Amino acid sequence: MGQTRMKLAAGAVLMCLASVAGAQTTLVGGGATLPAVGYGGDVSNRLITPTNGSLLYAYSHVSGNPATTYCQTGSGTGKKILAGNDTGVANVSAACNATAVPTGFGGTGLTQPHFVGSDSPLSASDYAAYGAGHSVGQPVQLPAVAGAIAIVYKKTGVTSLKLTETQVCQIFSGQITSWSDSRLAGSGVPNTATGSISIAYRSDGSGTSFALTNHLSAKCGATSIGGNGVATSFKTNQSFATAAAAYLSSYAGTLPASGNPAVVAAVLANDGSIGYAETANALTAGAKFASIANDSAPTTFVNPSNYGSPLAVSLSYDKVIADAVDTNGRPTLQALPLTNQCIAVVDPSNYATPASGYPILAVSYLLGNSQGNGSQLANVQSLLFAPYNSAIRTATANIGAGTGLSFLTNADITTTKINGCVVN
Repeated sequence: MGQTRMKLAAGAVLMCLASVAGAQTTLVGGGATLPAVGYGGDVSNRLITPTNGSLLYAYSHVSGNPATTYCQTGSGTGKKILAGNDTGVANVSAACNATAVPTGFGGTGLTQPHFVGSDSPLSASDYAAYGAGHSVGQPVQLPAVAGAIAIVYKKTGVTSLKLTETQVCQIFSGQITSWSDSRLAGSGVPNTATGSISIAYRSDGSGTSFALTNHLSAKCGATSIGGNGVATSFKTNQSFATAAAAYLSSYAGTLPASGNPAVVAAVLANDGSIGYAETANALTAGAKFASIANDSAPTTFVNPSNYGSPLAVSLSYDKVIADAVDTNGRPTLQALPLTNQCIAVVDPSNYATPASGYPILAVSYLLGNSQGNGSQLANVQSLLFAPYNSAIRTATANIGAGTGLSFLTNADITTTKINGCVVN
């Protein structure tokens, strides 16, 4: 009922905003699957035509703004398409289809995308790739939304799973590989449960994997960096196979899949499995997910679907994620030869281990091109600001309390800043 009321309210706001502009070129984007429900609504297909309640639908129903499409390629492929340095592998004009990892956004006739979503911030390699693919200009990166990453599962007889952060570390490091493991006592798993645990994980370059392993490398890491010392070999990376390379051989079984919806589908199709995905994807598919106790309140188990209050973030400018993690597997920031503050990043350490509330979070970004936007310049500028536009936020029912996704707050991100970065 609450979601229905939110959708009705959103519809009313949209009616007040204005009608969609007439025949205008569609803005073409894609990338991260984590915020896709919030951005586009219906995620049943790789290529999303935004539906009522989503951010992009709200954006397109402001007078003068064009329609949009969003292709769920995953963050890694999305950044490759933005870079444009290897069009044989990732090309904005290639079809957005149901292949394991779509290699395009379906932008027929385009040479660069209008926007890209990514939950893994630009790395030093991403920045270099962009330079190799563009003779002028630079990428623009702004944080857009945050999301709670759910630990999804399917096990006959387990209707409510409650995990401590130690148990999360033990499961994803392959220390707990069976539903009968005594270390799951008190988690909601019956004493009679049997069978091995298969781990479902992202096979593609994924910001969801980056965010999960950002948490695991910090929380499960060495006590000298504030971790619990349970599994000290995780490395923060957008490739889960790379991040958990020290542990993959210990898993009882693996279920690699491309995209958050596919990870959820793999879990639903395999009894005894555990995986991770954006909470909104789990909610949409009707999957079960665990409540997790933040170590700050070890007896209070928090449901990720309750997440959604605006998250205040602080920004670092003109920096990217260094290609190499430190000796503890933690990401570090690397300065760029820039001073224009058009690449903004939230230091992953700032949300790796939240002091309270649900403990596994991601920050997702919108990226664009500083030049080459042509006649769509003003539209690209307004789209990058959309997550901070109060009218569009009010009309977006799919992001906010109870959705697993939240808007961000930061006074630095203004239309003036964006218009100074996306200049054509």
